Parts: sequence; structure tokens; C-alpha cells
Amino acid sequence: MLPDGSTRGSRLRRWTGRAAGALRRFHRDEEGGVLEYALVFAFVAVPMIFLMEYLLEVMSDYFGLIAYYVTWPFL
Repeated sequence: MLPDGSTRGSRLRRWTGRAAGALRRFHRDEEGGVLEYALVFAFVAVPMIFLMEYLLEVMSDYFGLIAYYVTWPFL
């Protein structure tokens, strides 16, 4: 029994019920608005996350190199 008086099983059933309801609403959406947002997120935003990780590494290496060059007395 949890402090709010529910059991773990009842909380899990409520959570899965909410998730199933959201999935049903997504499946019933005939206008396509939600589907379009999901597709944009899946095909544009998710790959951009990995691309930004790579670009951040490249930029940090480049600016670290620039900071190293600035310390040279003859430049």
C-alpha cells in the first residue's frame, strides 16, 4: 500500500489506461494534425539531436584549437 492509499497495481493500471487512451485518440485523429507533428518530430527533430551532438563536439575542438593558437607569442 502506498501513502496515497493505492497499490502499485492500481497505479500501473491507471497509467496504462491513460497511455492507451492517448494512443486511441492518436489513432482516431482523422485530420492528421497530430500525425503530422509526430512525423516532423520523428524525421527532423530526432536526427537533429544526434547531428547537434556531433557539431557541438566539432565546434568545441575548433574553438579549443583557436584558444591554443592565441597563446602562441608569434601569431
